[in-house]
Amino acid sequence: MSESGSSNWAIEATDLYRRYGTLEVLKGVSIRLQRGKMVAIVGKSGSGKSTLLHILGTLDTPDTGTVSVCDVPILNLSSTALSSLRSKHLGFVFQFHHLLPEFTALENIAMPSLITGKSKREAFNRANDILGYLQLSDRASHKPNQLSGGEQQRVAIGRALMNEPDIILADEPSGNLDTETSIQVHQLLRRITTEMGKSLIIVTHNNDLAALSDEIYEMKDGMLFRSEG
Repeated sequence: MSESGSSNWAIEATDLYRRYGTLEVLKGVSIRLQRGKMVAIVGKSGSGKSTLLHILGTLDTPDTGTVSVCDVPILNLSSTALSSLRSKHLGFVFQFHHLLPEFTALENIAMPSLITGKSKREAFNRANDILGYLQLSDRASHKPNQLSGGEQQRVAIGRALMNEPDIILADEPSGNLDTETSIQVHQLLRRITTEMGKSLIIVTHNNDLAALSDEIYEMKDGMLFRSEG
C-alpha cells in the first residue's frame, strides 16, 4: 500500500537520453517501477542496461528527461540531497560484490548503518537479523575470502537491505556465479520483493532468471521495449 498522498510508483523515468561523446546510449527511454514489484531489464552487453540503472539509481544523470524516486524529482537536487535520498530509499547490488576484505560478513552488512551514524550495537543487531534471514548466521564472523561466491553475493544483498531501502537496484547480480547459485540469488531477490515489499529492478542477460520477475523489459540499441511474453 502506498502512503497517503504518494503515487503507486517507486520510480518514474520519462524520455531519457544519454550520450557519451558521439555514442548515443539511451534514446528516449521511459520506465515505471510499481511499488512492491520486481522488474527485469534484459539485453545484450552494450545495449544501455547499466547506464539506465545508474541513472535510475542517481549514480548518473541523463542529458534530457525526468526521473522521480519515491515521488521526489531528482534531476535538480544538490549532491547532498541526492546522497540523502540514495541512503534513505535505495539499495544497490552489483555483479562484483565489492565486500571489504578486512571485515567480517557481519561487519560488511552493518557498514551502511555505521556510516550513517547508528550505534555499533544497533547496527550489529540488525545485521544479525539480516544474516538470519539470508541463512548465513553461521558465517557471521567469516571474512569474504572464507565465503563462497554465492555467500559473498548474499552478504552484498544483506548490505543493500541494511538501511531498509524502498528500492533495490541489482546490476547483473548473478553474472559471476554458476547456474545453480544464480538461480538461488534470483530466488532470494524474488523472496525479498514478496516478503519485504521492496521494489526491485534487476539488470540481467539471463532470460530464464528474468522470468522470475513481474515484468520484463528488453534494451535494444538504446531503446527499451516491454515484453508481452
